[in-house]
Amino acid sequence: MIVNTAIVVGGGIAGCSTAHALAHRGIKVTLLERNTAIASEASGNPQAMLYPRLSGDDTASQFALMSYLYSLNFLKTLNLSPADFNVCGMLQLGFNPRELARIQKVAAFFESEAFVKYVTAEQASVLAGIELMHDAIYFPNAAWVNPQPLCQRLIDHENISVKTSISINKLLKNNDLFEVYSNDKLIEKADIIIIANANEAKNMGLSLPLKTQAVRGQVSIVNASAMSTPLKLIVCSDGYLSPASHAQHCLGATFSTDAMDLSIDELDHQANLVRLKSYSMGLYENLKDNICDGRVSLRCSTSDYFPLVGELLEGSALISRPPRPNATATSLPWIKGLYINVAHGSRGFTSAPLCAALLASFICHDNLPMSDELAGLLNPNRFLLRKLGLKRLARMLATSSTTNINKPISS
Repeated sequence: MIVNTAIVVGGGIAGCSTAHALAHRGIKVTLLERNTAIASEASGNPQAMLYPRLSGDDTASQFALMSYLYSLNFLKTLNLSPADFNVCGMLQLGFNPRELARIQKVAAFFESEAFVKYVTAEQASVLAGIELMHDAIYFPNAAWVNPQPLCQRLIDHENISVKTSISINKLLKNNDLFEVYSNDKLIEKADIIIIANANEAKNMGLSLPLKTQAVRGQVSIVNASAMSTPLKLIVCSDGYLSPASHAQHCLGATFSTDAMDLSIDELDHQANLVRLKSYSMGLYENLKDNICDGRVSLRCSTSDYFPLVGELLEGSALISRPPRPNATATSLPWIKGLYINVAHGSRGFTSAPLCAALLASFICHDNLPMSDELAGLLNPNRFLLRKLGLKRLARMLATSSTTNINKPISS
């Protein structure tokens, strides 16, 4: 199938990265966003941190490392201003026995000190520009990025058109084209469609085999002080503190799967501040009265913490006619041309660009930017396939020529 046109639903980092990857390959893309501006929800925080969370050589670490390296290299090609993208480095502190054991394991596993280096508390303090209490691992190439300028830069392409304030209530596949409806009015047609609207993927009237959950996160904006202004890099324990930008730090973030209120919670501000105690008691005392603002958003995550990236199966058809365990992936009821790129959790600015490249390579039949094994871990149908006892198929990422004609994508 030759793809000439695509619709991307969602204007956060996943949607903008996907639109960019497709447009770069010559595909005409229409990006649909329900808000009045792109990067308005979980991708709209003041700063996003780019760093890997590693444990060793497990698959989660392999994916985190590959995402981190890809995103860093990719962002360097976008010519963002220094005010919007800063490769400042990061320290992950061994602030408790468990974290100390983890960072020691990571430092021992990776031999290149140009990538990651174990440092003592004294060395960490020199690197940070402020006094720190714990040994750490140092990632010299970690960075922070300003999300909205980044997303805007990604969609600034002649092959991308953007439509905001669009609420979708129905998708159809009519012969070989997808149709998108807003208020039951047809607004767009395209060869393929990519769902990249995070938690809203569940609210599009589709029967999709997803297993995502919303995770509430609150970041705190803290006025820099004379003590904190010298901070030169990102410091991370079970939260993070960014270097000052425009005389303010970004401090975060909370994690809750219970409360979904989007209003600022003062208790969450205090929870963010308390994390400073694991960096430096002096820093906590110095900044505890300096919170001036904050932001709440709902991240989208999965129970295994891998994103959902790839082509989708028709869930009801799979359940009503379960395949045999030895079935091939190409024999499954794929909805040809319906793709998804969601559930990046709190690491979206690290993982979304690589996942967008994977999806675009998959659509355009290019070489994949990762191994088949890693790509299979992102199979968006994996939870339903596992539930049906099809664990082998759940580890595969493949499509077939299945076509659903003249029918809603909701059965």
